[in-house]
Amino acid sequence: MNTELLVDYNEFWTRLNEDIRSARTSVFVQTFAFEGDAVGKQLSVALLASTAPDKRVLADSFTRIVLSDRFRYSPANFLDDELRHEARETSAMMGELESDGVEIRFTNPYGLSPRRLLSRNHKKLIVLDDATAYIGGINFSDHNAAWHDMMLRIEDENVTAFLRDDFLATWNGRNQVEHQHFKGIEFFTADGRTNRTAFQRLLDLIDGARQSIFVESPYITFPFYERLRAASRRGVAVKIVTPEQNNWRFFANYARLESARSGIDLRLFQGGMSHLKAMLIDGETLIAGSSNFDYLSYRIHQELLAVITIPDVVADFSQRVMAPDLAKARSVECTASTLSKQWLSWKMRLLDAAMEVLT
Repeated sequence: MNTELLVDYNEFWTRLNEDIRSARTSVFVQTFAFEGDAVGKQLSVALLASTAPDKRVLADSFTRIVLSDRFRYSPANFLDDELRHEARETSAMMGELESDGVEIRFTNPYGLSPRRLLSRNHKKLIVLDDATAYIGGINFSDHNAAWHDMMLRIEDENVTAFLRDDFLATWNGRNQVEHQHFKGIEFFTADGRTNRTAFQRLLDLIDGARQSIFVESPYITFPFYERLRAASRRGVAVKIVTPEQNNWRFFANYARLESARSGIDLRLFQGGMSHLKAMLIDGETLIAGSSNFDYLSYRIHQELLAVITIPDVVADFSQRVMAPDLAKARSVECTASTLSKQWLSWKMRLLDAAMEVLT
């Protein structure tokens, strides 16, 4: 199995562009966001140039109402000329693709129920022919491409067949729960309803950590903090890197409060927005994929998760992601009152109870 770690958009796009243009039979792209800006059009141009007869794009309905991280239909944005221009460009781009035979579908249409509003297909998955696949966290939009992130490129017929099957199941409106173990990589798919079963493997890995846990994520929340707190208290060195310039500012403050009550070594990434999500346990086991290690992933989003023990990939992650990102992050001393800690704990419990009732 040939597995390659691709750090940031340019490295990822260089490899993907080559693969799309050389694909012979099929190009399947699943993304959370697909916008008609420079990055989205890069993908569009490559798809139009590809001679593969079966080309498909699968995007979540989120991208139909949110562009450049802005809700298109809010009063403040409704008359925004720049946003309206991007919406027109997105529509024109998709129209051109469909006219050329590229099929486009959207997952998870919005509805009035809490589940229909919150449930999103968060996967980032690309499958080319029957031998190459990509997984990770990068979407196709300018602002996503500017963020720090990573993807994994995998050349393996069995892995590609597994991921191709998951893409086609989603394409046909069926969210799968699957678990498959290959040499050096274990895959989990979460269907948005029984996610806790899939994520139990990750929680067990955290519980079994002996020496160290490194986590990088912009939006990490409970229940992952609970397990990381327990690991820290039994002597495991837990480090969390999260962006100081978070596109959702709430999470930077949340991280400070959680780290204060957990005694976890929190580092704030200084290299702009980091959208990268990965966990390295004892320097041996790498968890990567689409999950942000947050509550919505744990309960209601469709996600794709990989547990990787291939030594070369783990070493590459340690050298090209963990070490430089720690160097770009500043340590913070987090403090919180007893009242704040209790308030956060009760707030999380109330949210969990509400999700049980509403979804």
